[in-house]
Amino acid sequence: MNIRYVVPALGLIALTATVTSAQEIAKGVNLDGYVDTIFTGTTNTGSNQASRDVASTTDFKATVVAKVGWTINDKAKATFSLKSTNDNDSNSVTMYEAYGSFIASEGLEISAGKSLTPFGYYSGYATGLPTVTTSLTQANLYTGNAVGAWASYTVNEQVNVTAIVTDGYTGAAKSSTFRTDGYGVAPATNKVNRSGTVSPGIDVLIKATPEFTVDFEGYLDPSGGNVDPGNADKNGSVYVGAINAEYKAADLLAAFEVIYKTTDYGRNGNGSGDIHDLGWSAFGTYKLPDDVFAGAVTAQLGQLYKDKVGGAGEYTLTKAQLALLTNPVVSSQFGLNYEVFYINDMPSASSSDNVDTFGVAIEGLFVIP
Repeated sequence: MNIRYVVPALGLIALTATVTSAQEIAKGVNLDGYVDTIFTGTTNTGSNQASRDVASTTDFKATVVAKVGWTINDKAKATFSLKSTNDNDSNSVTMYEAYGSFIASEGLEISAGKSLTPFGYYSGYATGLPTVTTSLTQANLYTGNAVGAWASYTVNEQVNVTAIVTDGYTGAAKSSTFRTDGYGVAPATNKVNRSGTVSPGIDVLIKATPEFTVDFEGYLDPSGGNVDPGNADKNGSVYVGAINAEYKAADLLAAFEVIYKTTDYGRNGNGSGDIHDLGWSAFGTYKLPDDVFAGAVTAQLGQLYKDKVGGAGEYTLTKAQLALLTNPVVSSQFGLNYEVFYINDMPSASSSDNVDTFGVAIEGLFVIP
C-alpha cells in the first residue's frame, strides 16, 4: 500500500503525484510532476568511521519528474513518467514508469508495462513522502521499477487484491555494507532477469474501518538470489513477505511496515548460507493548526537487520528522523521542508565498530500543477 495511492493526511503539502491530482492540458490528457531539490549535511563519529566514511559530508541533489496520463475512453488509459537526477554526477533522463490499463469489468483493472510495484508502503515520488530523506525499509528493501503485468480487483469497498508477474524484482546480494551513500541508506536495486523465469507477487489491501487500513504483501523472485554453489548456471531465489498498516484521522497520519526477506546463497564466500533481512519503519505525522503554523511534523523511526555477505554475524542499522514540512507561500505547489536525523550503524557486536551519523536536510519541493 503506497501513499501514492492514498492521499495522506498532510493535505496542504504532501500531495501524491498521481494522474487524479494532475493538470488537464488537453482533453483526457493530464500532466503532473515536480522539481525536488535537497541539501544534506552529516557528521559521523566512531572509531571505525574512517575506514567506511568521511568525518562529514555535504551534498546537493536535484530531481525532476514529469508524468503524463491520458484516458482513451472509459475502458482504457495509459501513463508514463520521466525522471532525471544528478546522482553520481549523471543527468540522464530515464523512463520511470510506462504502462497501460484496461478496465476488463466492474472492479477489475488489468495493466502491463513498467511501473512501481504495489509492494511497500512509502511512495516512489517525493510528493508522497512524510519526510525529506527515505526510511530504511524504502532505501534497502523495496523492489524498484519492474516490468510485467498485473491485475487489480476491487472485491468490495473494504478489500482490494492485486496479482502481479514481472521479469524480476531484486538484484543478487553483492553488498556487504549498508553505507553506500554517506547517509546509511542504500538505493534499492532492480535486476535483469537471468534465467528466463517470471516473478509472481500478491498484494491484499483491507480497509477495516474508514480510519484504519492494513496491507499484506509477498513475492517470489526465482532468480534473484546469488549463484548456487553446486550449479554455477543457476541462481537461488528471493522470498519476501511484508505487512503495513495506517491510521488516518483529520490531522493525524500514523503508519508502520515490516518486511522480511530471504536471499538464497547470499553468503557466498563463506559457504552457501542464505541471507536474511528484517526491516521495520514507523512514523506519525501531525498537521499543525492553521492558526499556529502552515505545516506538519513527522517523527519516524526504523531498524534494519541484515546478515553479512561472506562472513558471520549481522549488521544492525537504526535511523531516527524528525521532519518539519512547511508551506510558506500558502500553496500546495511548494513545500519548504526540514529534517534532522540520526543513524547508528552497528556492523558487529563490538561497540568500537559503531558509527553514529548526525544529519540535517533541507528540501525545496516545487509541484505541478
